[in-house]
Amino acid sequence: MWAVLEQMAAAAPQLFLYVVGLFVAMILLSLVISLRKAEASERPEIIRALADLMAFWQKR
Repeated sequence: MWAVLEQMAAAAPQLFLYVVGLFVAMILLSLVISLRKAEASERPEIIRALADLMAFWQKR
């Protein structure tokens, strides 16, 4: 997978930026949707899970 991303970034950097931007937008939209439809008592669990996910990706 990383080799494909590397080749795509080298061959078409603008397309690569569009793909990365689309991925980031999907994550942000899923966050908005999950928080909008969640009950007030469930929101801390969602936010905690997202914070754990962000901490995991920052370690990599």
